[in-house]
Amino acid sequence: MTAAPEPAAVVTPAAAIPTTVAATAVIPANVAGMNAEALDDELKALGFKKVVYNADTGKTVLLLSNWTVTGIDNPGMEQAISKAVVVHVTK
Repeated sequence: MTAAPEPAAVVTPAAAIPTTVAATAVIPANVAGMNAEALDDELKALGFKKVVYNADTGKTVLLLSNWTVTGIDNPGMEQAISKAVVVHVTK
């Protein structure tokens, strides 16, 4: 008696590898007057990885809760979340 042939292995195509697309988010507008810490929380929630704070006096911005936002670069524009967002602040 001969053995029955083994079934052929089933080969399924590999899942499609997604192409890398830079994730983007819209930079909030109308931020003047906000507390810098509150804006930082909002920007992080949107996914922005790097936020640069420029003080109008040239001082180093350390404790965000002590600063008030005077403006932001590119408000309302869509930007890659990996690029820096520049926020202008005053004490």
